[in-house]
Amino acid sequence: MTIHIRSAQTGDATTICTVIRRSITECCMDDHHGDAGLMEAWLRNKTVASVETWLQDTEAHCIVGDRDGATQGFGMSRGDQVLLCYVTPEARFTGLGKALLQALERHAMAQGLSTLRLESTRTAEAFYRRNGFLPTGPAVRAFGLQGLPMSKAMR
Repeated sequence: MTIHIRSAQTGDATTICTVIRRSITECCMDDHHGDAGLMEAWLRNKTVASVETWLQDTEAHCIVGDRDGATQGFGMSRGDQVLLCYVTPEARFTGLGKALLQALERHAMAQGLSTLRLESTRTAEAFYRRNGFLPTGPAVRAFGLQGLPMSKAMR
């Protein structure tokens, strides 16, 4: 298995959209419990047009993770915030998510940032804890879902 992290390109938008939507619908059952209304709210801005806008944001750092030549992950940060880190169901527990997160961390350090912050879903909380992120406050609500604020000091 070969993992390659690279900068996301505008031509990746459709594939990135598919990665995100599959990850939410198929991997995040602990968050949405199959509730169509919650999924609809969460997925509302996960469109090809939205992804294209994110990729054109000059303040955003957007990366994709290719596994064996196929794009199966996406990560995005802006400043000290990890905004998105998703992998396809078949890429879970393969190291791709960790590789994406480490690439976002390296970018943050190169920018001179001392801390990275994010809001974790229930599904991803253990992943972020394994990678050194710690809760920084009580859970917050977004899209009718719970998000746990977390941060990690950059060394």
